[in-house]
Amino acid sequence: MAVDNAPGLLGGLNVAGSLADAVARQAKALEVEYESLTDCKNRVDALLKTLDGSEADARRLSHGTLPAGTLGTGFAEADALFKAYDTVHSELQKLSAGLAGQIEALGIAVLTAGKGYGGVDEETQARMRALIRRSKEEYVPDRDPLQQQKEAQKRQESSAPTPSPTPTPSTSKGTI
Repeated sequence: MAVDNAPGLLGGLNVAGSLADAVARQAKALEVEYESLTDCKNRVDALLKTLDGSEADARRLSHGTLPAGTLGTGFAEADALFKAYDTVHSELQKLSAGLAGQIEALGIAVLTAGKGYGGVDEETQARMRALIRRSKEEYVPDRDPLQQQKEAQKRQESSAPTPSPTPTPSTSKGTI
């Protein structure tokens, strides 16, 4: 008995055709993503340029400090106020430098998204490694809300009472 395989072949062509259509749609989506990433990189570059030129630039912040004794001398309140000012000022410098590094790293990540990290020149890879290293060095877990949430969850899980096992009824019906 002869079997007609033509419908199966045509079905296979339909599958291949629909696969080609799916690949074409994915390629079109990637094209849109590349355009979106390019727009994102341009916005990141603009933000970095704005930050660099603003009063929030870490280099400008370092020149705007008050000299000791400006707020008064000889009483504890003036010393405490100056210490608080100095702390806030140095934290703003760190924040500004950290933001600039994060924005630059985001720009590099967007730039490399299309070609992969291996397709990036050695200088850009070295810069990205330096940015990552610096962010790890300056990371303070006590200031990370996600880290605090994880620690609270661990404490909650460790302090939760362990449920006692539920006894199962005997199936022996009283005979030994």
